[in-house]
Amino acid sequence: MSPRKLALLGVAGAVLLAAASLALLTWLEGPALPATAAPGLPGAGVTAPAGTPAPPAAAAEPPAPEPLVSPPRIGARPRAAASVAWEQVPAAARLSDLGPALAAPVNAALRAARATMDTCFEEETRLLARRPPPPSDPDAPARGPAVLVLRLQSRAGGLDVVDTELESPGTSTPELVACARQVLKGWPIDAPAATPGTRYRLKHLLQ
Repeated sequence: MSPRKLALLGVAGAVLLAAASLALLTWLEGPALPATAAPGLPGAGVTAPAGTPAPPAAAAEPPAPEPLVSPPRIGARPRAAASVAWEQVPAAARLSDLGPALAAPVNAALRAARATMDTCFEEETRLLARRPPPPSDPDAPARGPAVLVLRLQSRAGGLDVVDTELESPGTSTPELVACARQVLKGWPIDAPAATPGTRYRLKHLLQ
């Protein structure tokens, strides 16, 4: 055999030996494993199969419900839901505490009610002329007229004075207080900005 043929046989043998070695190594290692997530990164490197629905978007948190009773803080409008007992409704000391949308209509309605009370005050004048004023506590003498607390409940387009409370009789006679409370009970208040379902308590000086 010529030297050239011997060289070609040597090269072919080396190639066959290398191919056999590579096949053997592949068989020993087994099939390639799929990519796994890197430590600390859940789901990294994992592809969702085709047709898998996307996870739902996080739902927006609903707004916090309005409290049944207005919190006692500066600037808060004293009010409560219609389901709250009157004793738990915070009292407004001034008309402005009701807010500009209600203060003006309530003030106008109370002025109209006061005009209807003229007969109550006239009767008080006649009573005081015939009898002395009621005695007062020397340790806590009465000063000023009676103070009422009006119970206001809203409805669509207005409010109503559903009842009154006597906070202090002051120097007013019981007859005047009784007459004024009778006039005020049920008095309607036209307030276009009012919405139903809210209660208010308003201090009112009887004068």
